[in-house]
Amino acid sequence: MKNKVVIPLIIIIFSLILAGCGEDTTASGDSADSTSLKIVSFLPENHQFVRDIIPMWIEKIEEGTNGKLELEWTAGPESIPTPDQFNAVSNGIVDIGFNTSSFYGHLMPETLSLHMSPYTPLEERENGYFDFLNERYNEKNQVYLGRFLGPNPFYFWTNEKISTINDFQGLQIRSNPTYHEILQALNATPVDVLPGEVYTSLERNMVDGFGFPLLGPYEDGWTEVTQYLVDEPFLNQNGTILINKDTFESLPEDVQEELITLTAEFEEEMYEHFNNENEKTWELLEEEGIERITLKEEDSREFQQIVDDVYWSMLERDAPDQIETLKSLLLSED
Repeated sequence: MKNKVVIPLIIIIFSLILAGCGEDTTASGDSADSTSLKIVSFLPENHQFVRDIIPMWIEKIEEGTNGKLELEWTAGPESIPTPDQFNAVSNGIVDIGFNTSSFYGHLMPETLSLHMSPYTPLEERENGYFDFLNERYNEKNQVYLGRFLGPNPFYFWTNEKISTINDFQGLQIRSNPTYHEILQALNATPVDVLPGEVYTSLERNMVDGFGFPLLGPYEDGWTEVTQYLVDEPFLNQNGTILINKDTFESLPEDVQEELITLTAEFEEEMYEHFNNENEKTWELLEEEGIERITLKEEDSREFQQIVDDVYWSMLERDAPDQIETLKSLLLSED
């Protein structure tokens, strides 16, 4: 009887010892020392602006921090609507947001100045503009890590041939708040159309064209029902990588520094990535038969002057307390 009791006890004790050893091994490994962070993106994971770029950033951060950070891309607009994502990061519902100020500029009008920056991300870090923005984001309980959309200016795509700047007059152009007022200044009519309805709107002549960067329309099929691209790039995409401030400050200082340094390095890689993607897209558009229109020099100058005037007027109206600082940071003395 005693043997029947002792043997099971020995087995139990031995099992507990093995389990304890296993726990110690796990505790000393990388996983116990890592922090898991959740990412949300303003576009679906299959969109050309995010499908490659976010995994590139995740890989760089995880490898660069030696596993101290584990990043998971858990949500897109199908889970958290794009207009709600900025506040979701501020409130800590998610840790990191890949977004653009087009969707939160009404909360922080000064961030729309990102569209107007003539500088590369590296230059913005050197001339004080990056630090200025970060101070502003801090007030919304966020930390600005950097940009994720490289050289991706906007263009106007049309089914009416634009020979001069006056040809915009009377056109109905699918728009969004980023360039509503620019279209109005061109005497065109901005029309709100959801992305999923752009193809049908073009096909049925409900709109004469749309505004969008180079990437996206070909893959979404919009170029099947579009004839012209006005090769007059304006503004710039302003994708921002933002992290909840409480989350950021909870990380060890060395991890905070690595996160900032690695993202700065990533910005340069991202620029190269999008330059390559843009070159491929120009070739695809030529094969598709999209006619590329170049404005005459005087029309080009007038177009760009309209864009500048509209945006600086918007910033003066909507961010009056920051306007002088923005001008000193973004306007050259020439």
